[in-house]
Amino acid sequence: MTRCIYCQEAKPAEAFQRAEHVLPKSFGTFRNNLTLTIVCDSCNQHFGDNVELALARDTYEGHSRFEYGVRNPEEFRPFGRNSRIILRVGEGEFAGAYAYREYCQEADDVVLRPLPQVGFLMVASGKYEYFLLDEIPTERELQEKGFDSRHAAAIRGLAIDVGQLRDKLGEKGITFRYGGEVLPPQRSESILCELEGRIDQTIFRAIAKIAFNYLAYWQGESFVNESAFDPVRRYIHFGEKPGFKLVDIRQEAILADEPIVGRRRLGHLITVNWAQDGVSIISQVSLFNWVTYCVSLARDYPGERRDLRRGNFFDIENREILELGAR
Repeated sequence: MTRCIYCQEAKPAEAFQRAEHVLPKSFGTFRNNLTLTIVCDSCNQHFGDNVELALARDTYEGHSRFEYGVRNPEEFRPFGRNSRIILRVGEGEFAGAYAYREYCQEADDVVLRPLPQVGFLMVASGKYEYFLLDEIPTERELQEKGFDSRHAAAIRGLAIDVGQLRDKLGEKGITFRYGGEVLPPQRSESILCELEGRIDQTIFRAIAKIAFNYLAYWQGESFVNESAFDPVRRYIHFGEKPGFKLVDIRQEAILADEPIVGRRRLGHLITVNWAQDGVSIISQVSLFNWVTYCVSLARDYPGERRDLRRGNFFDIENREILELGAR
């Protein structure tokens, strides 16, 4: 019988048929992949459906998989209406417009599409300010911003038909006169986009799982099944937050010779070590070497002070896993 490191149930070998990847396969496959056989199939399925899916599809790092060739364009799937990511066009005629990405079979690429929205021309700036359909202000509120409805091109609707646009504007007491069709470009690489992302507890749980898997890979089943790891275990599995901050974010690179802002090596990094207090265990996770997530795996660990220091770089270009040296 094997005891699952997440649900803590002792189960027969038949319950551990799937390989658990330390780093989710959605972020790349590598030679000599780091895998576990101590996560039961039930927990594996639970995490795949409820935690890792959000990390892969609804984060900056998840979208980067297509930019860096980790996944093919036809595999792109938008997360849906409740996405944590907001895309806005950053330049050109449609600057400020809301957008989303989707796979286009004709282009065989991930393209940019406008969300249903309305743009109002602000006379002073000569630019449109865009609002999603459930956020359209009243005409008086728009006038206070500098909107003049008498302008020939005062209103612009995107991804919405003329009849629906009239109805939506009518609800706010705004009249609309149709003056023709204007189509924004679609290809993502031709448009600078600004991305706003919300990193919530589901994303933090997915990151903490990578860190805990990494510790388990190097230190083994009996070590990570100790009660000192129950807070992080329950957080990952059930979303139960402990009385301390379990995951933090910082901009500094993990590798000592890389800048806070600027070009870094292309790959994922995971490390684990004792904290500076000498009694806590921490891990660092950085997907695509972007932001660094610091995960508190155990506080005031009471057991053996074994050598925990480990670090690996997952080289995306060469599909190799490299060992890191000490800072």
